[in-house]
Amino acid sequence: MIRFLTVIVTAGALVAGVAPAASAAEPAQLCAKVRPCVVGGDTGWAWVHAAASGVRQGRAVAARLLRNAEAVRRSYGVPEGVSIFVIRKGGCWRAYGSSERVPSRACTIGRAGREL
Repeated sequence: MIRFLTVIVTAGALVAGVAPAASAAEPAQLCAKVRPCVVGGDTGWAWVHAAASGVRQGRAVAARLLRNAEAVRRSYGVPEGVSIFVIRKGGCWRAYGSSERVPSRACTIGRAGREL
């Protein structure tokens, strides 16, 4: 009984010890830690739509997306540039969030286009 318990605990420790290393090796993603977020475009230029409830949160979301885009660029060498649109939550997000259309000025909190 003690041997069985020791084997189970050891196997559990091995699995728990290996799992964080595998998850830490994940590649960089453009929408990491930004929800909701939609990415599109091609390898040359990408566009990102993200939602925010106010101007302050919109600036923070845009800054996070720019950092993520630079990390993706370092990892993969693409995209060459990114267009970020921070859209108001609610009806504006439902209208423009998942589409490729450029959001109207009334629905846009912030917009940034940057060549990486």
